Amino acid sequence: MKNFLRKLIQYLLVAYFVLTLFENITLPLNFFYHFSCIFAIAIIIFFSSFILNFLTIKENFLTCFLMTLILSIGIFFLLKAFMPGFFIQSFTFEGIDTRSLVIHNFEVTVVYTIIIASMAYSFITALLNTLEKNS
Repeated sequence: MKNFLRKLIQYLLVAYFVLTLFENITLPLNFFYHFSCIFAIAIIIFFSSFILNFLTIKENFLTCFLMTLILSIGIFFLLKAFMPGFFIQSFTFEGIDTRSLVIHNFEVTVVYTIIIASMAYSFITALLNTLEKNS
């Protein structure tokens, strides 16, 4: 029980960090819906561990990253479709211009935003799981 609560708090904090990191992801203003969004994204990590164990796949960084990536993409699409007040909007990336690297401006659509946010969330949680198992 102690381990479950510790991991849940970690995943809640990571979900909140990732959702506030992206400006084009808008969380609901209602506290219940706000907490429900963060809780749904955090609880999906527990399902990824159970799914990997059910499929008899060894849980390491890569498998944890891929499974949480797939599940978090799905939960973002579900929240976007069914959660009132949860919005994901497209935006224009202004580009980067240094001497050795030039990235032109382009539009980041809703799907790309979901994929990038899911990758950030999956990477952080997979890294936390891997570091916790190795310690």
